Amino acid sequence: MCKIIVQLLSFLCIILCSAQTVHSCQLFVRDPSPLFSKTFGSKNITFRSTENHIKLNKGESIQAYCGSGIVVTTNYNDQRHNQYKMASFFCDENNYIQIRGLDFDSTEEYTIYCSSSSSSSLYESKKKLPNCDEALSYGIGEKIPLIGTIIKLAICYDIETFELKYANYIAYEKKDILISPEQSVNSKLGVELEQKVDDLQNYFDFMSQQSFNISRDREPNTFFRAFSFDFESILQDEQLRKQLDKWTYIFNIMWWSQLRQNNWRFFLDALKERANSEKYMVFVGSYGNATMPITRSSSDPPEELAVQSYGLKVSAPMFVWAYVKLLSPSKAEEFVLIGHNSPYMESPDHTEFCTTDICDSILWLKESKFGHLRRVPTLGYTFCCRAEEVAKIIDNFPMPKGALETTTAAAVDLTTSMTFL
Repeated sequence: MCKIIVQLLSFLCIILCSAQTVHSCQLFVRDPSPLFSKTFGSKNITFRSTENHIKLNKGESIQAYCGSGIVVTTNYNDQRHNQYKMASFFCDENNYIQIRGLDFDSTEEYTIYCSSSSSSSLYESKKKLPNCDEALSYGIGEKIPLIGTIIKLAICYDIETFELKYANYIAYEKKDILISPEQSVNSKLGVELEQKVDDLQNYFDFMSQQSFNISRDREPNTFFRAFSFDFESILQDEQLRKQLDKWTYIFNIMWWSQLRQNNWRFFLDALKERANSEKYMVFVGSYGNATMPITRSSSDPPEELAVQSYGLKVSAPMFVWAYVKLLSPSKAEEFVLIGHNSPYMESPDHTEFCTTDICDSILWLKESKFGHLRRVPTLGYTFCCRAEEVAKIIDNFPMPKGALETTTAAAVDLTTSMTFL
């Protein structure tokens, strides 16, 4: 027995002594975090650190990328290197980190972060988005050396009227990890980053959040003041909004607060939960103009639900929609979710867009909080339709005309045949 104990103690000592001889360096990371790139055999892994540091073993290196420029700090120095977007960090034999690409002496401790959380740019794409021939197709993303092109969002946008037709993104559990040389899922968005476009806000006037709030709060109409309205991005996915904060002026619409904060949020929560196991293509847009109740003669035209400020006008859309398609080619699942964006609808329903509300045919929607509350008018009445039906109503709906004809010809009765698990 004593012999066994001695052997165990000897083995434990060997492990502890070995652990003490393993040397490493720590590279500390702050927000906004850079993208880090590391080679593992034949693969290159790109990721953002989820911890406040990255550990490097002796002789190991890692590359950091910041599209907005790199900031490096030490205990005695703080330097911004906005002109540098990439740097390599190497752990030498003395457990000191050496930086290749920046003018810094080696030291035991570095902290790195990006000078701005936004590093993407707006590009015009020659490759057209579906049913976007009369408008322009754009992509928001960045070209990262040694990594490739990352496209975060595709846009169908009318530059003459400054009107967003729709935006397009991939909804899945975003872990900020890319594995190359495998093809990135972003390539499925249907645009390319070709010709860089300057910030439209530098040359044209857009309604600001502050101007909207001031004009909204001064609105004398009692019917308007009876409800709350927001000027917010049509992209309500929190992580996507954070990444594209620089471009919010392109995506802002006038929301009825109850829809945005309740049933639309419940839908996004259900989609996020579902996206832990499946990846979805999502198109979002708006349709129609909301109006306020007629208070005088029935022959008077209804007053548009809008906010005006210094010559700029923002009108509330009657509906906000999301076209959701499963990316897996082996599974058929797609639907259009539509929310009533007006508190003045007396009897909201789905009949303007489709013959049957199919939300309950989609099991993960039906069993979610959204599924239980989506028909409550005070939370924003919401319903689901088949895409081919909605495409006949909404201009520039992201369904190619050829696909629409084929789908319509092959349409089946979804009330009896469609259940999405």
